[in-house]
Amino acid sequence: MRVLLIDDEQFYFKLLKKTLPEAEYNLEYAKSASEGLSKIPSFEPEMLIVDLKLPEMDGFEILERLRRDPKFSYMPVIVITSRDELSEKLRAFELGADDYVVKPFQPEELVARMGILARRGRAMRLAQKETPGAKSATMITIHSLRGGLGCSSIVVNLGLAFHKLWGQQTLLMDGVLTAGQVALMLDAKPTATWENLVGVETENIDDAVVGEMMGPHKSGIRYIASPRYPIAADTFTHDTLKVFLERLKSQNDFIIADTSHDFSDMTIHMLNMSNTILLVMAPELASLRTTMSALEIYDRLAIPLDKVKVVLNNNSSNPAIKQAQLEKVLKHPIDFVLPFEAGEVNRALNFGQPFILNNPDLPICLVLERMAYAMSDDAHKALPPAVPSATWKRVTSQLSNK
Repeated sequence: MRVLLIDDEQFYFKLLKKTLPEAEYNLEYAKSASEGLSKIPSFEPEMLIVDLKLPEMDGFEILERLRRDPKFSYMPVIVITSRDELSEKLRAFELGADDYVVKPFQPEELVARMGILARRGRAMRLAQKETPGAKSATMITIHSLRGGLGCSSIVVNLGLAFHKLWGQQTLLMDGVLTAGQVALMLDAKPTATWENLVGVETENIDDAVVGEMMGPHKSGIRYIASPRYPIAADTFTHDTLKVFLERLKSQNDFIIADTSHDFSDMTIHMLNMSNTILLVMAPELASLRTTMSALEIYDRLAIPLDKVKVVLNNNSSNPAIKQAQLEKVLKHPIDFVLPFEAGEVNRALNFGQPFILNNPDLPICLVLERMAYAMSDDAHKALPPAVPSATWKRVTSQLSNK
């Protein structure tokens, strides 16, 4: 078990290091709150021991920040302090501490308490994992009736923006069953694709089946790849897709989905299950017509138009049709505008290196980060991450300045 001790007195680190069984515990040390919080993303502790009296920030604030973040809701936290006051004990427990130990203490006693909390933490994580419906991802589906507008590129880079912003499990789902490009744009070599689901009975779709289809990427996200060879759009039944997508939503925090440029059964099902639909268009007449058609068909399909966001992807530094003209004809606002960025975007496509990873300071990257924040649910925006990422700090700083 990985244990992080945050205490400005190194004596206690040396004491615990001698007492803890090395085979069971990997102990890491930080002498201040800022150092401890910076170590959490890389070390990924399974238990935290924190002193209440620390330079810069006290243990209460660390505890409060951690418990606001769903990722750390079940991580056992032991508070250690030299002060044995009832008011401080009560405050620590109110903020979510699992145990309270007063200095000086016998290290064997602390190790025994750690063992009890470790077992309890494992049981709670297991119970959460096995509880049906305990988690449901925010799903964003990118759609257009016209190809060549950069939909797949938006899927990949927007998904990475979500992951960089919140540090939570993000899945890129390539729902194009003919010639999807998501894996190619990630320079990934998938071992499983949608072909793995062909012939699987609906009642046999479980977490193991779904888990095998999600490939890991070095960036930390996961992806479901398009088939190596095209398969028919009606290969999967309505029930199969429903069960499969529900399983996916229970195993991820965010799902960013790419769709074919049509209204096939699979596309419609993905649109219906989405929290937000990004309808992509370019500032040109042909794209304007297909966007108008898509909005009309959404209405006929009873897809709520308030969950549809129009994205203008500028394919020229000097668009032929201005945004105001497009909005007037569409009778729908353009919610997001992606700036023209030819060179770096094309290089990223050719080499399978998402531009948001290689060159995050590009204007288009900053827009995608703000889009990810805007489409995050209120719970995420109301509770900042315990360890804010550089992306989160950049986005919230821009918003506060506005």
